[in-house]
Formats: sequence, structure tokens, C-alpha cells
Amino acid sequence: MTTEDQTVTWGILGTARIAAQRLIPAFHESQVARLAAVASRDKDRAHQFADQNGIPKIHGSYEALLDDEAIDAVYIPLPNHLHKDWAIQAMAAGKHVLCEKPLATSAAEGTAMFDESDRRGVLLMEGFMYRFHPQTQRVRDLLAQGRIGAPRLIRAAHSFPLHLRDRDNDIRWREETGGGSLGDLGIYCIDTARHLFGADPIRAVATSRRHPGHTAEAETQAILTFPDDRTALFDSSFLLASRKRYEVVGERGRITALEPYNPGRGTAVQIEVITEEGRRMEDVAAQNEYRLEIDHLCTCILKKRQPAITREDSLGNLRVIDALKESAHSGRCVEIPVG
Repeated sequence: MTTEDQTVTWGILGTARIAAQRLIPAFHESQVARLAAVASRDKDRAHQFADQNGIPKIHGSYEALLDDEAIDAVYIPLPNHLHKDWAIQAMAAGKHVLCEKPLATSAAEGTAMFDESDRRGVLLMEGFMYRFHPQTQRVRDLLAQGRIGAPRLIRAAHSFPLHLRDRDNDIRWREETGGGSLGDLGIYCIDTARHLFGADPIRAVATSRRHPGHTAEAETQAILTFPDDRTALFDSSFLLASRKRYEVVGERGRITALEPYNPGRGTAVQIEVITEEGRRMEDVAAQNEYRLEIDHLCTCILKKRQPAITREDSLGNLRVIDALKESAHSGRCVEIPVG
């Protein structure tokens, strides 16, 4: 990172599909990020990945990338159970970290990660790209304007039929790697409810089911109770058709965001607003939310600011996931501890 060009130099740990499909194009678009290296335990795989994605340098191990003094920050798209250890090793090496969601497999792991961030004086941010899309900003503006009155209910859904995609070896089916629909999809719904209500839930109830032959939960339905008589309902699933949407209901109307969790770079997305005055659809211009996410974190690094997605955001989500897993296992309503 230099004063002259004011860019942040990045490396990627691993050759995950999401890195190739989503983050690498965003890195290449960014004016404040420079993607310099990728690491893989398979050096041939690293060479192939780098050639396919325009990455100039490869490392044959994650440790070698973390030892590279030219790298300022790392992106971690590894399996969920590896997030904690490699994020902590990266921060111990003085690197800032953008970590894929879920940040960790438990609130205890997430706390250890942020403690290391504080100890080392580097930034750690969880990758909730949807937060940076103008669609999310517009929904927040409409709520702040009181267009539907006080929001009281949020309904969210995030699903896709992983079981139909010939991926029986996908790590998302495996509990031991931190898989499951709740961490992969449901966490977006949890973050949406906490973000739009501006509060933490106090109780959680959930039911979950597995798909035959797999160890991780494949589907979860959940109810989150918030202070002031507010409620969030959501479901996440690897067994249902693709759905990405949320609805915020108030005393005078409702707002629905269509395709909020992966709106795409080339098409506008929509918001439906229904009030006493009638129904209207708003188009929100296409944006690459991944590039907006990277630009934000780079700006925070360069200007020594705290990221918009905070320690409390990430740990709050993990506390909810911990409670939902406990509820699904026990069949009881679970109180969520205050952070």
C-alpha cells in the first residue's frame, strides 16, 4: 500500500468458485484495490486459477501468501470451519481481512477473530455485499422517511435447489465443514432483520431438517422476536426453488425487495412499495455490489476508518445462529444473550 497510488494490494486464500465468479471481477473493476496473488495448497491449481483470472502471482501455500510483504489484505473464501484459523493467522501477519459469510461457525469463534483484529490493529470485515447495493440503501431511506409507518414485521426467504445440481460432494452438505443452509443462506435473512430493525432479537425458535445422506441441515424455518413487539420470520433451504426476497411490513404499508441477495451486475432490481396511496414499483440501477464492498473496505484501510459492517453486526448474527441451532436441536424457544 503506497501513498502515491492509494491502492490496497490483495491476495486470495484458496480457489473457491465464489472468488472466481464474484470477487475477482470486482477486484479488477476497483480503482482502489489491486489483486496481486492467489494461494492454493495445489500449486498447479493455483497456476491454472491465476491464468484464468488474470492474477499475476501464485503461492503454493496459504502461509507463503501471508508471508508476502507486498500483500496488504487478504480475501478468505475458504470453507466455513477454516475461517477462524486462517483469519487469525492473516491478521497475525499484519494483513487486513475480508472474510466470506458466515464469519465463523459460532459466536465464540467470531469473538476470537475480532479480538485478534483489535490486538493487531488491522481491519476484519464480513462479506455482506448486499448491504452496499443501492437497493438496500433505498429500502433504508424509505423506512427512515416513515413511508410504511413503524416497521413491525419482516419476512425473508433465501433458497435454491442444491440437491438438484449434482453436487453431492459440495462442502455445504457437510456439518463438519460448517455447512448448512442456515450459514450459507439464512444468515442473509438474519442480517437483513437486524440491519433494518436496527436491533438484536431477544428470542429464537427454529425447526430444521436434513437431506438424506448429508450431515448438515438442508432447510430451516425460524421466528425471531425483537424488542417492541417486532418479529422476523424467515426460511433458508437447499431443497426449494430459488427465492431471494424480503418484505418489511408496517402499520401503513409494506416494502418488498426483489432479488436483494444477488441482484446481478447487469440488470436493474426492483422495490415494491404498497401504501394507502396505492402500489408502485421502483427500479434501482444495476451496481456491482461486490465492487462496492471492496471499495468500501479499501477506503477504510486507506483512511483508517472502521468498516460499516461492524464487530457487533457479525457477532450479533452469530449469536442468533447459535440460538437457532440450539432451538432446532432442543425443540424449545431459546433466549439470545446480549452482546
